[in-house]
Amino acid sequence: MIESDRPIPALRIGSFNCNGLGNRNKRDLVLNWLKNKPEEIFLLQETHSTPKTEEDWRRAWEGEILFNHGSSNSNGEIFLFKQNAGIKIESHKIIVQGRTSFVEIELNAVKYCIVNVYCPNSNVTMVVENTFAEALGRPRDDYLILAGDWNTVLCNHLDKEGGNPSHSNSSRQAFLNTMIAEYGLSDVLRLARGDTRLYTHINKQHKTRTRLDFFLVDDSLINFPVCNPEITHGYNSDHSYISLNIQGSSIERGKGYWKFNNSHLEHENFTNCVREIIHDTESQSYDSYSGLWDVIKMKIKDYAIRYGKNAKKKK
Repeated sequence: MIESDRPIPALRIGSFNCNGLGNRNKRDLVLNWLKNKPEEIFLLQETHSTPKTEEDWRRAWEGEILFNHGSSNSNGEIFLFKQNAGIKIESHKIIVQGRTSFVEIELNAVKYCIVNVYCPNSNVTMVVENTFAEALGRPRDDYLILAGDWNTVLCNHLDKEGGNPSHSNSSRQAFLNTMIAEYGLSDVLRLARGDTRLYTHINKQHKTRTRLDFFLVDDSLINFPVCNPEITHGYNSDHSYISLNIQGSSIERGKGYWKFNNSHLEHENFTNCVREIIHDTESQSYDSYSGLWDVIKMKIKDYAIRYGKNAKKKK
């Protein structure tokens, strides 16, 4: 995580589990669909790419491609960059073959590390453990963004519908919530949408809906004037397309920027209301401390904004 008073140029990222792009016709259709998206960087999972198909990919995509191959019928994840986006690629590292990798980039003198994640559908944590160890263990002077198909949910209550009450990949769920709490990361969509039930994957056979695809970002990014996550329809896949648009400044205030006013803590009525918010939220059903903490932060922020506006009117 870094702190800087430099304006942050717009960074637009999309992530999509494409359910296999080994077939050339489907691959061309999906890549053309992505070309019409506003995002400049795309994180693809379940690409089914191999060294033999690299040239086919390069002929179909006009910008830079960074491969982490799987096999012709499983795994694989890829970074795509649009041409002329002004993005300088500093490095690319494969962490787990066919599963996770990161790219370090620079955009107008601002540095980011973006991690592409495709976790297996099994209750093991090896992939995420190795991924976080590599991403957090680097010498860091950049903003960290992780995204992809995590094959688990962060909160059973809000991110899952149908089937068993709890997601079967519970060990990975617990590991992710621990990382979020201990390393200053945020589930940016949950912060933006509160306790709204949201899903990115539909399993018609088991009649379940789950939010398996999401962004985790440095806490320092979430108060920027623009930090907008979205879920939209995918293309020829049972996964949705997720995107993130970030721009602004970490210090300079602009429209939509919010920073907590510490002077509110001197007012007993404010602190009493905050205690009530925490107590009322804790009494609700949350299966993870991270999910509970994100909702508490969102509610306190909303209350603090209203409190500040009312205090100004009374002056």
